[in-house]
Amino acid sequence: MNISGSGKLCGGDLNEDVRISGSGKVEGNLRCISFKCSGAGKVEGDLVCREELKVSGAMKVEGNTTAQNISVSGSFKGSGDCIAENELRISGSAATEGNIKCSALKSSGVISTDGGIESDEVKISGVINCGGLLNAEKIDIEISSNGSKIESIGGSEIRICSDQINKGILRLPLFKKLASNGALKVSEDIEGDIIAIENVRAKRVVGRIVAIGRGCDIDEVRYSEEIEINPDARIGNCEKEL
Repeated sequence: MNISGSGKLCGGDLNEDVRISGSGKVEGNLRCISFKCSGAGKVEGDLVCREELKVSGAMKVEGNTTAQNISVSGSFKGSGDCIAENELRISGSAATEGNIKCSALKSSGVISTDGGIESDEVKISGVINCGGLLNAEKIDIEISSNGSKIESIGGSEIRICSDQINKGILRLPLFKKLASNGALKVSEDIEGDIIAIENVRAKRVVGRIVAIGRGCDIDEVRYSEEIEINPDARIGNCEKEL
């Protein structure tokens, strides 16, 4: 099913691919094999793709969005939840009013959600705005500019660094060991097993092994095994938990 000019499509359960390269609108809910939008597309309901959703143009979904894999190199806006059974990859901009759920999230563009993010693995190298909990086993965030904000973070391995890790900036030994690779504001807590953060403002950080890098402003830090704090960081209170 192709729309290359301007057209409308009735929703329903279609056992075929849908492609929009012009300006197209889907009236109602839509189930299809795959959906590819390189023009301007709009779905007036839920969108379910049995395989892939690929957006290289501008697309809006007024309900929930579900697919095996979702890739956005253009602009995507959703009014509900965004669910990728496997990978969600963002190199453009994606915004949703609901929650984001996927197995792997990789974003080098701008990702924004009013809800939370749940994934096994999260790798961010652009801007992220998360109105709820960012929860994943492994979290790597490389902040390249101001404007990122997360309500709270939970995970096993958490690393938040500036994008200047290879530009000769002095780092303490533990931080250099833990960090894999602007300023990020975390409104509430960061809780994990291994935590290495830099240029982060947060109320509380709780972990087993914690490295607080330069530019951090943390009200309270709790650790159970090992701690390292850069002299440039501001820590309100630091306690070791027994």
